[in-house]
Amino acid sequence: MIKLNSFSKILSILPYFKTVNFYLSIFDQMSQRSQRLLKIYSLLKTGPVSIDTMTQLAEKNDFNISRRTLYRDLNELENALTLQNERLVVKTGEKNKKIWKIEYNTSDDSLNEFDIYSYLLFKNFMTLPVLTSRKTTMDKIEKLLYETHSKSRFEDFSGHAERQIVSSHFYEVNFKDIYLKILDQCIWCIQNNRELEICEFEFDYTSLGDDIVFPCTILPLQIMYHRGVVHLVGFIKYNHKFVIVGLEQIKDYKLTNNMFDRNTLLNQMDDHLMRRFGVTENMTNDIYNIEIEFTVKTGTFIKNLFWHPTQKFKTLESRNLLFSMTCGINRELVGWIFQWMSNAKVIKPEILRTMVTNKFKEVLEIYSEDKILVSNNSFRI
Repeated sequence: MIKLNSFSKILSILPYFKTVNFYLSIFDQMSQRSQRLLKIYSLLKTGPVSIDTMTQLAEKNDFNISRRTLYRDLNELENALTLQNERLVVKTGEKNKKIWKIEYNTSDDSLNEFDIYSYLLFKNFMTLPVLTSRKTTMDKIEKLLYETHSKSRFEDFSGHAERQIVSSHFYEVNFKDIYLKILDQCIWCIQNNRELEICEFEFDYTSLGDDIVFPCTILPLQIMYHRGVVHLVGFIKYNHKFVIVGLEQIKDYKLTNNMFDRNTLLNQMDDHLMRRFGVTENMTNDIYNIEIEFTVKTGTFIKNLFWHPTQKFKTLESRNLLFSMTCGINRELVGWIFQWMSNAKVIKPEILRTMVTNKFKEVLEIYSEDKILVSNNSFRI
């Protein structure tokens, strides 16, 4: 350990180091740098990073440093990281931007029966259009699994699973090539915060309001799978309104390089989605405390499934179940109630009771008077 008089001698032979405070500042800088490197390494452990990601990390932790310093930190980690089974590699991303990531050498790990079945469940329960559009990728994954885990009998389990683990694909999109291009491009827009221009649009999956006119520019926020259809959740630029559309509804579109800040919209989006039952647009901005009584058998089935984040169940004296939730009223909700036929009864609100009974009367008139069917969406705003 250096004594104080020895420390003074060192200062005397280094005239440009005039004060002890200078050394203390050097030590402090080294400490800050070590903390910074640890933060960077911790972030790398969670996934790939770019210089933009690092800049956000610096701002979040009040690191008053330049992007050049961050580049030096990453280059130093690249050269210094010598942990067993880990190495830091640099790859080129979009627009030749550098991406840093940790690669793991875990070739000695083997897949057990549970791991293999988990993969096969993911694959065979995947929605049909996504699975079909990703066939080449799935083949690559299976080839890789076989080559790197040849001791795991992967090919045996995979062969049996083709007959043993299946999906009915009931209520799923039947256009097998619909997602070959648009799904990847929507994901690209979301990941890179790019606006998307929808030029041509058709069908009426989600009861869009009359105030939504195409072509229009939307800010893509999320890919959502709902009732057999992959949807795009976005924010319409011209009227500041959230929208959910099925990908196969989009018949023509243009990618743009116009960027937007999606972080400011995500919390608003979550709040907005909570107000809907499913994905269909609400008739109004009103939110209701909804109660629906179900017969015991139907209610027991419904209780085991997820419908809305606010759902609750209560057993009545009759043993029937009272289902309650808080959301808006839309076409999807009324159609869902009709699905249970005489096993469901709306208790409240009165506006929903009236809506269901009126729709029931319309259906009766169609049959009793043999009316010609006409496309009718009375739930559009």
